[in-house]
Amino acid sequence: MRITKVAGHACIRVHKMGIPLMDRGHDVRLIAKKEVPFVEWYKTFTYTFGVNNYIDAIEMHSGVTDVFHVHNEPSWFVTAIKEQCNVPVVLDVHDSFLARTTPEEEDAQRKEGLDTFRVSVEERNNFQLADALVFPSQKFANIILNEFKIDKPYIVLPSYVPRQFYQYHGKSWLGGLVYEGRCDIQSDIDKTARMRGFQYAVYEDFAKHANDLGMDFHIYATRTDQPFMDIYDDIAFVHAALPFEEMLAHVARHDWGLLGNIMKTAEWDVAMPNKLFEYIAAGVPIVAINARDCGEFVEEHGIGIRVESLKELTNRWGEHKICREKLLKIRQQFTMERHIDKLEGLYHKVAKC
Repeated sequence: MRITKVAGHACIRVHKMGIPLMDRGHDVRLIAKKEVPFVEWYKTFTYTFGVNNYIDAIEMHSGVTDVFHVHNEPSWFVTAIKEQCNVPVVLDVHDSFLARTTPEEEDAQRKEGLDTFRVSVEERNNFQLADALVFPSQKFANIILNEFKIDKPYIVLPSYVPRQFYQYHGKSWLGGLVYEGRCDIQSDIDKTARMRGFQYAVYEDFAKHANDLGMDFHIYATRTDQPFMDIYDDIAFVHAALPFEEMLAHVARHDWGLLGNIMKTAEWDVAMPNKLFEYIAAGVPIVAINARDCGEFVEEHGIGIRVESLKELTNRWGEHKICREKLLKIRQQFTMERHIDKLEGLYHKVAKC
């Protein structure tokens, strides 16, 4: 099948699906706004600048595409495709403002006189316009489907890692607790209503508490700017961003991989993020704190624990050994190759080919 992926920054989830699809013989092209790792794997890569470039690129690809696979955020690519051609569009919704703020939190913010941003016009219009959707978890999907009254075909496909990135060769052991991915500072979150939804990624209090307990907390962040380092450098071990496969090798050096935060947030309640399956690929057992769905998942499979506090984690620290043993024995069931047929089935359903 001829598949064209359209994305903004083309995060790793794009390639987690794209690489196995290409391995299975599909003709996969990519349109994105910046050059990212793995672009050389695609049949073609189109580098775009702004809305007009995207529209031109979509029009050029319409004649060699059986299905467009759009990755949000942003989501407006769906409208751009529908304006240009009749090729079906599958929208991968791996993030949404709806998941970052509950209706109750929105009401409370309004009563405090704060600007709110929960229901995005762009998300509503494009989620409803797509021919089919892909979600990383069922509970996350339910929030979107119910709010926007969507009855289109959809599948749940978590952000599994392709088998070729699973880690076997080790670096020097570091131990401690590791977190990889988005990490913010409170002063940025307080700037706008849109940013307030990213409260889940503020780890200032978490890092301070871990430091007070004598717990080594390692952060593989996407930023190392001065305001960020001024806050985190004294209370955590901050590692510079690394290419994906190298990052997995470094993450593999730690005792536990973190999901969640010591504060409760709407996002972490339903999130099944990339990092969950990247810890699995790296062979790192997982600790979930205030991360309901993740906690249920790791406990169900015996590959991690769910705790209520960092103090509880210190008391249960030694359990990482038995969790790691179980994880290494069963982790192959979580490769993307084991599940990519669900996406192929959805493509065939909407493209009718």
